[in-house]
Amino acid sequence: MKLSAGLALAGLSLAAAMPFKRSGPTPAKGKWFDRFVVIVLENTNKDVTFGDPYFLNLTNMGMTLGGYHGTTHPSQPNYITMISNTIAGGVFDDADHNTTQDSIIDLFEPAGITWRAYMEGYTPLEGGDCNPLTENDTTLYVRKHNPFMSFDNIRNNKSRCQNIVNAEEHFAKDVALGADAPMYMFYTPNLDNDAHNTNISFAAKDVQYLVDTMLLNKEFMKNTMILITFDENNIYINDNFGLDNSIYTVILGNDTIKCYDCVDQTYYNHFTQVVTLERNWNLSTIAQPDGSEEGWDQWWRPFGQLRSASDDVCAYAPCSEYYDGKSPAASDGNWEDQDF
Repeated sequence: MKLSAGLALAGLSLAAAMPFKRSGPTPAKGKWFDRFVVIVLENTNKDVTFGDPYFLNLTNMGMTLGGYHGTTHPSQPNYITMISNTIAGGVFDDADHNTTQDSIIDLFEPAGITWRAYMEGYTPLEGGDCNPLTENDTTLYVRKHNPFMSFDNIRNNKSRCQNIVNAEEHFAKDVALGADAPMYMFYTPNLDNDAHNTNISFAAKDVQYLVDTMLLNKEFMKNTMILITFDENNIYINDNFGLDNSIYTVILGNDTIKCYDCVDQTYYNHFTQVVTLERNWNLSTIAQPDGSEEGWDQWWRPFGQLRSASDDVCAYAPCSEYYDGKSPAASDGNWEDQDF
């Protein structure tokens, strides 16, 4: 990826984001993974994504979550539900919204779990403050695809703002840190690279660069899980309107998944990211405004086929050999007896 002219002119703003360094308490080891990376693409029906050779090949390299769904329409609420456990944090459209509710970041930091959000085309304000700009027509950044900006206790906190960075400037550098890279990495491409303004084949070029950057660094990939997903399906195609928002989603990571070239048909959605993260690091749940702590994140099971860190041998196997010997197509997706 190359910096656009707009980004080059914004060099002083880009410099405001400090190089990533670990700080705070030493976090506990994760149950299934020590690092979680999520890349979020835009508005594409599952069959269209499977029709692209690169995205089809990714399913051969990892585990497809065949029952994964977006949480709603339009875009912004889907992004917010990936980091919070209430229905979109009170956000139901793509306008600029701010919320006083908590997010997964409020659980990460006390536990020593380091994080960064990588936004293509984003430029922080001079001095490192968050930039609440709605969109940048030159760099193709949009705030609605940056869920962290909607939370008051992130947007108004300069220290946290340092963790929302320009992706082109920082992602490859942080991956190069290997084992010292952030433990939670949220990646949003710009409007061209996420297929919003283009198509899935165009987006594949950016995703391949990102995936190759990670997979070629063995230290980075140790106990790392990569989730590649979409915010929602394409509701603007007449014959698809009103369907169940099923989206292409795949997991990569040889140390973290039970099988490759296989399909997990369990029902998941973006809230599942939250519960998986909470259970992986033995975190509490995100506090609700009414104090109940009973959010949507308690309703969905975490990804059903992640390899426990206590496993002696990595169970790389075709689908027909995992768990109870049934293939995903034959399984009812009910793993109540498994240790999640």
